[in-house]
Amino acid sequence: MSHMPDSSVEVRPNLPSGASQPDLKSAAFRPLENELSEALRAVGVGQWQAWSKVVSLVAPRALRYARFLTEHDADAEDVVQQTLTRLARQPSVLQLAEHPWAYFLRMVRNEAIRFRSRHQRRIPTEHLTVAEFASHRHVADPLETAERQQLIQTALSSLPPDQAEVVVLKFWEGMTFQEIAAVTSESPNTAASRYRYAIAKLANLLRSLEGEAIHV
Repeated sequence: MSHMPDSSVEVRPNLPSGASQPDLKSAAFRPLENELSEALRAVGVGQWQAWSKVVSLVAPRALRYARFLTEHDADAEDVVQQTLTRLARQPSVLQLAEHPWAYFLRMVRNEAIRFRSRHQRRIPTEHLTVAEFASHRHVADPLETAERQQLIQTALSSLPPDQAEVVVLKFWEGMTFQEIAAVTSESPNTAASRYRYAIAKLANLLRSLEGEAIHV
C-alpha cells in the first residue's frame, strides 16, 4: 500500500479553499508561519542572506514528511533539495501563498511524486512506515512510556495511508484541515473526515493493544 497518490497535481499560488470549511483557527499566528513569512519577505526584496533562514525553517520538517512519502532517507533528501532548488528559482510562489508552510509541503509532495516516476520507485505493499516516522519526532513526550509509544506506533502502522498522512500532518505539523487540504489536494471536509475516522480507529486499536499487553 503506497503512501504516494497515483498522479501529480502541480502546485499553484492560490491554495484551495472549499465553500464549506471547518471553523478552525488560522495557523498564521504560529511561530513557524510568522518566521517563514518574514524571511520570505526579506528574500522578496533582494535580501538573499535571509534565504538561509528559509532553509533552516523548512528543511528539517520537510525532510520528515518526505521520508514518510518516499520511505528512503536518501530519496527524501533528494526530494527536499530539489524542492528548495525550485523555490530558489521562483521564491515569489511561496510569498503569494496564504499559508506558506502548507504550500511548501505541497511542493514537496509533488516533487516526491515526480521523483518516484523518474526512478520507478515501488513501495512494498506490505510495508508501512508511519510508525517509523512517528519514532523520529524531534521532541519526545515525557509522559509517554516506551511501552505506550510502541503501542501508538503499532496502531499508526495499521491505518490506511491516506488517513495516516492526515494524522501526520495534523499531529506532528499542527496543521489546520484547510492547510492539510492544500497539501493533499483534497477538500478541508475530506481531510477532517479522514482525521476523525483515523482517531476513532486509533482509539479502538490502542484499547485493543493495551488489553493484549496487560494479558501478556
